[in-house]
Amino acid sequence: MLLCLLTLSVAACQEDANEWEYDSSYSRLFRSTKFEVIDAMPTTVLLSYRGVTDATKYVFEFSEGDSLQFNNIVRTVEILADTLTPYRKEASLVKTEYHTLFSELNGSTRYSVRVKAVNEKNGMESGFIGVSFITTNEQIFTEVIPGVTDATLSWEEAKKVTHLRLGELREDTVWAAPYVLTDDIKAAGKTVVSGLKPGTTYYAMIYNDKIIRGTYKFKTLGSANGTILTVRPEDDVKTLLASISDPDVTLLFTGGKTYNADEIVVPATIKNLYLSGNSVDGKQAEVVLKKLSFSAPMENLCFQYIDINNKMQNDFLIEITNAYCFKNVQFTGCAIRNIPKSLVRCNSGDVDIKGITVDNCVMRNIGSGGYGLFNIGKAKTFQLISVTNSTMTDMGDQLMDVRVAVDNIILSKSIFCNYNLGMGKWLRLDKQPKSISVTGMIFAGNNAGAKINSGNKDYSAWLDFSGCYITSDFPVNEIKFFNAKVLDFTSEDLFKDPHNGDFHIKEGVDFMGAGKAGDPRWWSK
Repeated sequence: MLLCLLTLSVAACQEDANEWEYDSSYSRLFRSTKFEVIDAMPTTVLLSYRGVTDATKYVFEFSEGDSLQFNNIVRTVEILADTLTPYRKEASLVKTEYHTLFSELNGSTRYSVRVKAVNEKNGMESGFIGVSFITTNEQIFTEVIPGVTDATLSWEEAKKVTHLRLGELREDTVWAAPYVLTDDIKAAGKTVVSGLKPGTTYYAMIYNDKIIRGTYKFKTLGSANGTILTVRPEDDVKTLLASISDPDVTLLFTGGKTYNADEIVVPATIKNLYLSGNSVDGKQAEVVLKKLSFSAPMENLCFQYIDINNKMQNDFLIEITNAYCFKNVQFTGCAIRNIPKSLVRCNSGDVDIKGITVDNCVMRNIGSGGYGLFNIGKAKTFQLISVTNSTMTDMGDQLMDVRVAVDNIILSKSIFCNYNLGMGKWLRLDKQPKSISVTGMIFAGNNAGAKINSGNKDYSAWLDFSGCYITSDFPVNEIKFFNAKVLDFTSEDLFKDPHNGDFHIKEGVDFMGAGKAGDPRWWSK
C-alpha cells in the first residue's frame, strides 16, 4: 500500500513539473535551413532555398544598395508553396531544395534579399533569413558600327533607356554632354552619334536614369593624323594616291556605292594607309579590287568596314615577292570575297612582318584555286596571324599554308562552314608556332562531301580544339580536331539558314556553346 502511494506521489510530482508556461509570441514556423545565391547575372539572380513545414507561401524582400541592412526595400515577391517544383526532392520537406529565378534587377548593383515562410491559415510566420549579392555588368549594346567621324550605336530596343554618354579615351577621359534619347530613338534601339574625331578611341555608356545598362569601347575609322580623302565612284584610286604627299592617308568610301579600284599601287611616300567605309542604311561600300601592291616598305595597311570584292580577277589580293611590304595589315569589319587563291601571299625572305589581323569579317569563296586564305612561303620574321569574331564560308584548299616559323597564331570565336568547296585539311603548318590558340570555333557544313583533316599531319601534341564544336554533318577524316565537341545535330539543325549565310542559332536549340562559340555577330536574335 505504501509503495502504491509513493508511486502515485512521484507521478503527480512529475506531471506538475512539466506544466511550463510559454510566450505565444514565439509560436512560429521554422526558418528555411538553406538560403543562398546560385548565380547573380546582370538583371537576374537565381536563389536556392529549402522548404518549410506547414508553409503555404514564401515572401521575398529585395533591398537595393545595402548589405543585409534592408533599409531600402524596392521589391516584394510572394510565391505560393503549392506552385513550386522541387529542384532536388528529399523525403522531408525541410531537406527539399527549390530554385527560383528573379528578373528585372539592375546591373552592377548590390542587393540584399531575405525570405520568410508564412502559413496563411493560422497566420504563423517564420523569421527572415537573408543573403547579399552584386549583379554583374549589364550589356544591352548589340552592335557599334564606327565611321570616320561618327558611329551608329544599337541596343536591345525593348530595354528601358534614357540617355547616352560618350567619352574620348585619353589619360583623363573627356566626356561629352549626355545624349538624351527621344522616344523615336528608344523605339528604334539605334542612334547615330556624329562630330567624332577620326582614328580615336571612345567609350560609350547607355543609362536608364542612373543605372548603367551597357558599355562599349570602339575606335573611329581612319587615321587620327594626315589626309582624309573622300573617294567618288568615278575616281581613279591609283591616281588619287599618287597626288598625295602626306605619309598618313585615309581613303573614305561611301556605303551603298560601288567603286572600281582595279589595281592599287601604294606610293613610296605613304607609310600608313586606311581604306575605310562609312556604312549608309546598313550597307557597306563595295570596292572592286583586283590587287594591291607597294612601291616601298610601309608600316600599316588597314581595310575597315568595306566590301572587298576581287571578282576572281587575280589569284592573290596582296602578293609579296620582295622587300616592299607592310609591317601590319588589318582587315576589320569587312566583307571579303571571290579571291581565286589567297587574301595575302608572302614569298620573300627579306620581310619582317609584325602581323596579319582579321577581325569581325565575313569571308566567302576564297581559295578555290588552291593556296588558302593565307599562304606564307617565305619571310625573314613573322610575329602574328590572327582571325577572330569572323565567319568563313566556302574556303578552299586549306585555311592557311604557313611554311615559316610564326610567333603566335590565334583563331577564335569564328564559324567555318563549307558547302560548295571541299577542303582537305584545315591547317598546314610546316613549323610549330611558338604559340597557337584555337578557341570558340564552330565547324559546320558538309564540306562538299569531302572529308577534312584538322592538319597536314597530326598536331595534337601542341594543338588543342577544346571549347570548339563540330556539327554532325561536318565530315572529319583520320586526323581529328583534338578535344573538339562533336554535336548531335547538323548545321541545318543548329543554324537558321546556313546555306544563305544566316548563322543565328535556331530558337529552341539547346546548344552548349551559345553566346560563347562562333562569330558574335550571330549571338543576338
